[in-house]
Amino acid sequence: MELNEYRKDYLENVKMLAAAENEGTVATFVNTVLADLQELNVITDFESCYSVGKYGRKSYRVDAYSFDDYDYSMSVFIADYSGANEEETLTRTDAMTLFEKVYTFLDGCINGNFRNEIEISTPVYDLVERIVHLEKSVRKYRFFIVTDKVMSGKIASFDFGKIGDVNIEYNIWDMQRLHRVMSTGDGHEPVEIMFKDFNIKGLPCLEASDVSTDDVKCLLCVIPGQILADLYDTYGSTLLEGNVRSFLSTKGAVNKNIRKTILEADGESKRMFFAYNNGISATATSVETCEENAGTYITSINNLQIVNGGQTTASLSNTRFKDKADLSGIFVQMKLTVIPDHDQAQLLIPKISRGSNSQNKVSDADFFSNHEFNVRMQQISRRMYAPAVNGLQYETHWFFERSRGQYDQEQSKMTQSEKKKYQMQNPKEQKITKTDFAKYQNTWREYPYFVSMGAQKNFTRFANYIVDEWNKDDAQFNEQYFRDTVAIAIMFKCIDKLVPQQDWYDKGYKANIVVYSLALFNYLIKKQYPECSLNMRYIWDKQKVPECMYNEFVKLSKFVFDHITDESRPITNVTEWCKKEQCWITLKAREYILDSKITEFLLTRDEQKKERATGRREHAIVNGIQVQAEVVKKGQEYWEAALRWGKERKLLTDIDISFLTAATKMNFGRIPSEKQCQRIVNIEAKLLDEGFSGK
Repeated sequence: MELNEYRKDYLENVKMLAAAENEGTVATFVNTVLADLQELNVITDFESCYSVGKYGRKSYRVDAYSFDDYDYSMSVFIADYSGANEEETLTRTDAMTLFEKVYTFLDGCINGNFRNEIEISTPVYDLVERIVHLEKSVRKYRFFIVTDKVMSGKIASFDFGKIGDVNIEYNIWDMQRLHRVMSTGDGHEPVEIMFKDFNIKGLPCLEASDVSTDDVKCLLCVIPGQILADLYDTYGSTLLEGNVRSFLSTKGAVNKNIRKTILEADGESKRMFFAYNNGISATATSVETCEENAGTYITSINNLQIVNGGQTTASLSNTRFKDKADLSGIFVQMKLTVIPDHDQAQLLIPKISRGSNSQNKVSDADFFSNHEFNVRMQQISRRMYAPAVNGLQYETHWFFERSRGQYDQEQSKMTQSEKKKYQMQNPKEQKITKTDFAKYQNTWREYPYFVSMGAQKNFTRFANYIVDEWNKDDAQFNEQYFRDTVAIAIMFKCIDKLVPQQDWYDKGYKANIVVYSLALFNYLIKKQYPECSLNMRYIWDKQKVPECMYNEFVKLSKFVFDHITDESRPITNVTEWCKKEQCWITLKAREYILDSKITEFLLTRDEQKKERATGRREHAIVNGIQVQAEVVKKGQEYWEAALRWGKERKLLTDIDISFLTAATKMNFGRIPSEKQCQRIVNIEAKLLDEGFSGK
């Protein structure tokens, strides 16, 4: 897709969302871009907090913020939205003016009296309080401009600024940058590390030639502790592979031990850090090397991702920052796996991450992105059609996006007519990401405080639950489960749209109001009608909530708003208050009676059992057919290769061989049964884990 077309589609989507949610176009643009940056792992989460004003003679403006509690960076966002049909240019002068507005706000928080001047119980007050509270802890401020313009070619970079002793990093996300990153296929912005920029000629390395292949090259390197800390200071937690970032904690015991080792090392004993520490494992898409008399040196690395050793990396940086530790003389071993092929990288990096962390206390939930649960939800979402409603003459999908950018990527090579047909069948407003799925389910499971903690933390909680439940009984995650989740999504979106339309709403805390309202709705049903549950099938069939439920949501949202902003709350910061379980406990203790009309849309316990039994029968039938179709689709040659590969490596039992042999007879008209096919794909999974490539 060309840039102009991408920009047009992007802004059309923003306008559509703004109209649907009754929000301002600028606010919707900010939320849309920041949601994309969250998906790209540029930020961990964000809170909207639009505010403009004066500090002294200078103007300030902020639109949103994000705090990364892993690398202790505070990101503050300002929008430059024109909405123009024709592409406009963001000049360097424009950019500096916008960055100056953010700096003025920060200055007013730290050196001014904003904490006493800005109204309490507003999102921007929450930001002021966080800045003041974290002033001594923040490692770096990151200023972001998000704009629908295209950055001038004359803007190459900005020098680091400072407020006090803390660096300020400047970032611009324009339409061109978003288009470039979203078009890469993996939703990842390429990063090239040139070691000359860090004042060294490179990293000494050795190639492990016996284990390197045409597809993968393995290098053993030594990296100075100072350089590793510099890299982390420059790139922050984005340097860490997603699975690693999801489970590491800055307060873990390992970090304390690493810090102790650094602080106690002096003189020659610093070199023992290399012996004491396990080192790091990392991946890259390419490297450049040079040969010198002393050996081989890596001079540059593209797309470095640390898959094991995040605690070592962060500890070196944090100890240098907090304890003023001298890292000279400290060296770290690094195993670097170079995977040039994009598709291979997508497949192998999570496996390398899992393997590298196998001796740490890392659960399957930490690698949940690749879990079979997500594969199944994707398969169901592609084959299941939602009923045609509102006069439409065609059915649609609720598109589950298992991997980042999948929805857009599937359209990238389509013609305009193909794309139009695809979007009609898969409306963008019916796209559900993995983090959306976790948000809907944990809200309905009555954990609004988990959801309020942010997308990544909530996703991790959800992953832990699913992995445990999947191991007990994976059949419960069937078509009915997916339909029910869509019904929850429909209710969630309904509240999300109605809140901004209310007179009492003052453009703040919408996300918290929505999750607490929906969670409370489910809690009240179970409390007031303990033998019943909501008829999710009705919402799925109608693709909307009934009128009495809509009216109930209007009342509930006001009830929740009054609770979370109650002046007697124990925590002044509303956003932080909503992250506490106590907020949920005290809300449940308040008296609220549901309208009796809701009973028309409840199921009795017997009706619930019938629904679940039907869902399991449907799953057994569909799953069997689907597995059989998958085996047939891969073809006889594929299974012959699997059988040959497994035999050569002595990985197959006699029973395994007999099942795979059945799959090699398909050209003779002998199709394995559904039960045989289930055993065949289980054997295949074992071979794939051992390294079978399908060739």
